[in-house]
Amino acid sequence: MNTRALTTRTARALAAAAAVALAATACGSSGDSGKDAAPGASGGSAGPVTVEASNGKITVPAGVQRIVSISYATGALLDLGVQPVGTSTIDENNPMELLPAQTEAAKKIEPIGSGIEINIEKVASLRPDLIIVEGATAFDWGVSKLEGIAPTLYFGIDKPVDLLNAQEKIATAVGKQAEFKKLKSDYETKAAKIKADYADKLNSTKWTIASSYGGGEFLVDTSTSWVGRVLADAGAKFSQASADTADHEVTYSVEKLDVLADADVILIPKTAATGEVPQDTKDLEKQPSWQNLKAVKAGKVVPLTYATTDRYGTSIDVLDQIEAVLKAQ
Repeated sequence: MNTRALTTRTARALAAAAAVALAATACGSSGDSGKDAAPGASGGSAGPVTVEASNGKITVPAGVQRIVSISYATGALLDLGVQPVGTSTIDENNPMELLPAQTEAAKKIEPIGSGIEINIEKVASLRPDLIIVEGATAFDWGVSKLEGIAPTLYFGIDKPVDLLNAQEKIATAVGKQAEFKKLKSDYETKAAKIKADYADKLNSTKWTIASSYGGGEFLVDTSTSWVGRVLADAGAKFSQASADTADHEVTYSVEKLDVLADADVILIPKTAATGEVPQDTKDLEKQPSWQNLKAVKAGKVVPLTYATTDRYGTSIDVLDQIEAVLKAQ
């Protein structure tokens, strides 16, 4: 498993966030035994439930009300209608990629640190009865310290599909299986409809996903990537560079931009919080070989929100964006 490929986007985000992160501290306890339910918090399952996570089989108590979520877990919970009492952020203002309808709710969640720099004492002060961590295995999330505060579910992510599997387990932990089932059904129904309604266009169009973090390199997402998985479910065909399934993300030097030559549509990621394409990706336009690409000449370079579509909520939104591209063809 190429861990570097999985963590490229996350590593950049965490590195940037570290400058504004709250310093991680030793594990502490609040001494306040009272636990009031947070607005919008989970009503919990009918009884204790055991969930298999990366850190073992964890027993989640019945009726959990105060949940601290770290990394991707925040979006997974908000999708299910559960508002955590604390969350980590990727910068000083914004949690992980959230849908527009979720941003207002997110403003009411107490920040407990940025990236992997979690303030353990802050977490303890929130008196959680459950902590959920969902993040790349390449990073140290301080799980052992968190376990000293409350039952902790850690879902280590090695490949994009692990995020969807984790959301299902999170739903079980917080008693939201019905909500998860509906999300999954809505996604599958929409993907099948796109596949049927646009079969001709899908069969004659090759897709790829490209981005850059500078340094004379760019990335191509493959059919097993976050967005690649959604494209595949909708029946899309992939350009040669994205058809490879050996890994979900491949790094090239900018001198190799011609690997995108056969793509009819190039999707490029936007940052969810700003709605803007990152400057490093915009800078690909300065390369003469970029300007010579078929998709560029045809005006088929399309910004896409949720390039790291980590759960069913954002995956449904990506399907909407894919359908809009197909309608415009």
